[in-house]
Amino acid sequence: MTRTETKARMLVVDDEPGIRQVLETAFTDRGLAVTTASNGDKAIELLTEQPFDVVITDLKMPGRDGMAVLRAAKEAAIDAGIIVITAYGSLETAVEAMRLGAFDYIAKPFKLQEIELKVDKILGRRKESGPPRDRAAGPPDARKIIGDSHSTRQLLKMIDKIGPSRSSVLITGPSGTGKELVARAIHEASPRRDRPFLALNCAALAPGVLESELFGHERGAFTGATGQRAGRFEQAHTGTLFLDEVAEIDPSIQTKLLRVLQEGEFERVGGQQTMKVDVRIVAATNRDLREAIGKGDFREDFYYRLNVFSLRTEPLKRRRDDIPSLVDVFLARFSAETGKNVTGVEDEVMSFFMRYPWPGNIRELENMLERAVVLCEGSVITVEELPQELFFIQEDDEPEPAGAPEHGSLVERTDKLESEMIQAALERFRWNKTKAAEHLGLKRTTLQYKIKKYGLE
Repeated sequence: MTRTETKARMLVVDDEPGIRQVLETAFTDRGLAVTTASNGDKAIELLTEQPFDVVITDLKMPGRDGMAVLRAAKEAAIDAGIIVITAYGSLETAVEAMRLGAFDYIAKPFKLQEIELKVDKILGRRKESGPPRDRAAGPPDARKIIGDSHSTRQLLKMIDKIGPSRSSVLITGPSGTGKELVARAIHEASPRRDRPFLALNCAALAPGVLESELFGHERGAFTGATGQRAGRFEQAHTGTLFLDEVAEIDPSIQTKLLRVLQEGEFERVGGQQTMKVDVRIVAATNRDLREAIGKGDFREDFYYRLNVFSLRTEPLKRRRDDIPSLVDVFLARFSAETGKNVTGVEDEVMSFFMRYPWPGNIRELENMLERAVVLCEGSVITVEELPQELFFIQEDDEPEPAGAPEHGSLVERTDKLESEMIQAALERFRWNKTKAAEHLGLKRTTLQYKIKKYGLE
């Protein structure tokens, strides 16, 4: 097992002290951070308080047993590889454990090497897909905010400024513009970067389900509530909670969220105990919340508590300078996934990308390039690999609003300076674009685009 800077976390649950000690010693020596619990109640409490990559639990224990630990993990959507160990093995128990989400099942007496092999499989799978609390689509580079446009540079500056604070942030902008990436960047720029980051799409859940998902519930709180469950606020304690599509939250739940923002406290559904948490909230919406306030769909006091800092992600058609860099990232990603070596796009394709209106924003560009890489037979994407119906869509000539970031006099002066710098670098290196790009700190594809943009050819 390869040791990494961030240790994998393991929870060992067994009522026999000798087994706990053997497993703790063995896996600590292998570079894991091991926590132990002597019963199911303590294990379930630990699972709701902190993330684990691996859980090894005995099946038969006094009180709440290993199956109860499994059920609690499933109800709380805890993303850990769980191995059940028992001296009372049977096929029926094994099937039930696997059905409840166990990664594997092993009977006592066991060989330590057998458990080590199963743990290695769990950690190997997690290494490929990323740690549970940081998991996102694509490789790490695909999760960074990419772009060279003025609006993207300004957005990154604001993230650096507000990241270290504890204040809530409201991110607005059309669908597909990377609002969750911005939320993650804020988390990574904060002192909470090593604590949990949890995301929740508020539009995907009915009000009753959303309330339970946010605040958790007590056993018997409603039909089907067979056990106590920690909500997202408890799971995100000392970290960041990202509420996507916040405009879709029912006003009754907005009231409870307002209390968390103001006081840092709440009660689980069906519970009386007041829970105290330290969670930074970052919210996002593609709707006009002031309009929603006017219609009575959104509480004004909740809006002002959310909107301590406000950031906007612009549509792709208003930050076309980002396109060359985004193309590079997506091509590298999909080439790796398909085992191909697609390194660029034809000039005609890039020209089309720079004119196309992108109604689906970055998400549409990503999907288009995924399709193109699958179809591509060479190393460069050609027009033939693009959906032909796109060429019948009216090119976007919609004027941008006055004062838009890309059209101010400051931006015009910046563009002029950038054009002069590129011209000077090209002349210095006798139009060797690779050397000029390295000198300017640009990717070659970005430099090629800017050469065309400023008419330097």
